[in-house]
Amino acid sequence: MTLADLQHLLRYTRWANGRILEELLTIETPPPKAVKLLAHVLAAEHLWLDRMTNDPRNHLVWPEWGIFDCDEQQHELDRRWTKFFTNFTEADLERTASYTNSQGNDYSNTVREILMHLILHAPHHRGQINAELRDEGFPPPYVDYIQAVRTKQI
Repeated sequence: MTLADLQHLLRYTRWANGRILEELLTIETPPPKAVKLLAHVLAAEHLWLDRMTNDPRNHLVWPEWGIFDCDEQQHELDRRWTKFFTNFTEADLERTASYTNSQGNDYSNTVREILMHLILHAPHHRGQINAELRDEGFPPPYVDYIQAVRTKQI
């Protein structure tokens, strides 16, 4: 997969996460489980950016963020991704990031592998969030890839 392909799919991921966030912000008291799952998705993006950039922050995998914290983090991630991809080249995808995971195990992965993981990780949890919204009586947002393409969001 090319750099352009990965960036395109990451734009979709960011758009879909934003739609979920927008929906949760319209609910006076959003379902706590949905907020927790969204916080995890956003924190995972931060954590992998930390690892790819050697940022010492090392975000928590399951932070205790409320919905307004999630909104703040979504905007911060927009800034971080823009900075990350500034002057980024196809060759940078093969750069290796070494890190210690949340269980204390050491690993190394290429940036390409990490970006693919992030792109594939978020839909699982967005599905859980939408199921939670349905269970709580709220209509879930339509975040399918084809919707983003049809509406020219990506």
